[in-house]
Amino acid sequence: MRTVLGVAAGVVLARWLGPHDRGILALVLILPSTAVTMAKLGVPQSCVYFINRERVTPEAVTSNVLGLALVLGLSFALIGWIVRDALLATILPGVPEWALALALVRVPLLLIDDYLYGVLQAVGQFGLYNRRLIAGELLRVASIVIALVVLDMGLYAAVWIHTAVNAVTAAWLLYSVRREIAYTLALSFSLLRRQLAFGFKSYVQTLTQHMLLRIDIYMVAYFLGPIETAFYSLALRFTEMVLEIPQAIGLVLYPRLASLPAEEIYRLTAQTCRRTLAMTGVCAAGLALLGPWMIVLWYGEDYAAAGDPLVWAAVGVIAMSIYVIVTRAFTSQNRQRVNILAGLPALLLNVALNAVLIPTMGIVGAALATAVSYTIACVVLITFYARESQTRVREILVADRGDLQFFWNVVQRVLHRMKRWAARDSTRDRP
Repeated sequence: MRTVLGVAAGVVLARWLGPHDRGILALVLILPSTAVTMAKLGVPQSCVYFINRERVTPEAVTSNVLGLALVLGLSFALIGWIVRDALLATILPGVPEWALALALVRVPLLLIDDYLYGVLQAVGQFGLYNRRLIAGELLRVASIVIALVVLDMGLYAAVWIHTAVNAVTAAWLLYSVRREIAYTLALSFSLLRRQLAFGFKSYVQTLTQHMLLRIDIYMVAYFLGPIETAFYSLALRFTEMVLEIPQAIGLVLYPRLASLPAEEIYRLTAQTCRRTLAMTGVCAAGLALLGPWMIVLWYGEDYAAAGDPLVWAAVGVIAMSIYVIVTRAFTSQNRQRVNILAGLPALLLNVALNAVLIPTMGIVGAALATAVSYTIACVVLITFYARESQTRVREILVADRGDLQFFWNVVQRVLHRMKRWAARDSTRDRP
């Protein structure tokens, strides 16, 4: 549902803003995400670890992280505004100063959102957060349609809408969580020190993974400008839809792994990796084959160039889907150092390859650089994992009979439900 709404909003924004302003909007939206990643300090992962592994109460953890979110979020927003001239002259070319200001307002709002999700993930309250996501997307799509299609308000309204929706959904989430968890804003400094000590390792890992996923957009903006940034960010939007599969699975998997012994962690991670790879492999093949046609159909002929990088983007998304799942196994054992050793060299290589390939090959070069770096990160991480768990690579990557039976059972359940719905509808239609 959220993906469908996101695509609908993206189509309206692309068609009514045009490539140049859509590229500006892409940069405005990605900057707060990067700032939040830099400000997280691994706190969301520490929430899961301390509630599930250390048995700290959710009330104590929530109270700690909310106070920290306000302090860090406002501080990073202020720093961003102080260095605004440098940002606008380098990685944010063409972005108006007012748009940067609205982007920075989103930083503390998104940080509160991320911290609270760490708590909800730990206590298994995924439904509450998912309802917030869907409600936020519905509000955003409705506002975009009214402001852009009906009132023709352009880029100014698009930026304002994203900031306003974040403010509304953050307030709603704070209220909803308060009904489930009796938090305050009181800090426990002893718990905070322990959370930050654990979180720092997750922080380096998360920051590395974020930059691995996003550095290419900043470099495309720097070398090629807003229009090519619009094309490239649109191509990445298609890959992100595929990556939502391992991301969603990983979010559910991590708190479960955090409560299991090592042997069971390795078994469950390998099984999850095989099944996730099977699903993302099919989706990535569809992305490479049908993606260029879908871009023209949905977004218009003006965006046809966004289809050029999709073949390499599909290669990258397969590698990253494995990486996302396997990192959860090491994080759940407080061994984020392994994830960092896999991700950091790949990030450095990504930057070097982008610097060489973007000026010569454009956005296709950016996708190629990303595919190579993702694959190397995946290979390094699997090597570590196979050695630590005494698991054969085949058992991590290749679906076995049990996995095929699992997918067949899923298909049967879906078909059974469809038959029940069809029978129910036919009963209602009878006079």
